[in-house]
Amino acid sequence: MRLFFLAVLLVAIAACKQQPKNFDYGKIENGVYTNNYFDFEIPVPPNWAVQNKEQVQELQKTGQELVSGDNKELGAKIKAADIRTAMLLTVFKNGTEVVTERFNSSFIILSENLGGMPIRKGSDYLAHAKGIMQQSNMSYRFAPGYSTEKVGNREFDRMDVSLPGQPDVQQSYYSVIDRDFALSIIISYADDEQKAELKNIINKIKFR
Repeated sequence: MRLFFLAVLLVAIAACKQQPKNFDYGKIENGVYTNNYFDFEIPVPPNWAVQNKEQVQELQKTGQELVSGDNKELGAKIKAADIRTAMLLTVFKNGTEVVTERFNSSFIILSENLGGMPIRKGSDYLAHAKGIMQQSNMSYRFAPGYSTEKVGNREFDRMDVSLPGQPDVQQSYYSVIDRDFALSIIISYADDEQKAELKNIINKIKFR
């Protein structure tokens, strides 16, 4: 089962810019992930598989290859985005080495340094991301338009995406602009039960 495209980033909309010196990738203590730069915390479900740095890098690499395919220009854009994109938290229902008949649902929290680009709303960012995804090697299908949804105690803009396969995979992208960053949450699921479980998890996020 192909899981790796789930780690594909929202990319290629800003000039390269490194993270600020006081940037915080966050940490997990007592089952709670905390990030002081973006001032939020979220409980991590017990027994879910948090990916370490090496695992995330491998997921990114494989996902980039799947998405870009033979499109060298797109591949270069995705690779260039690594310098300004931070994978803050990547969590799967099961470890990626576990083989199950059911799709391995996941949620990812990431940020991208916008480098002063005129991106004012989460929907602006998602529109740029959609344009890049439409250039990709993947057969993404997009729900029309964007919506606004409260996640935890903050309003995010949302874009829904699906990818045909065995099974078909659904994704919801939530984005908000925080200072000069796009902060995003991506949930990936195969059915309504998995979607409800993931939404219950991310709705426990709390911004201070």
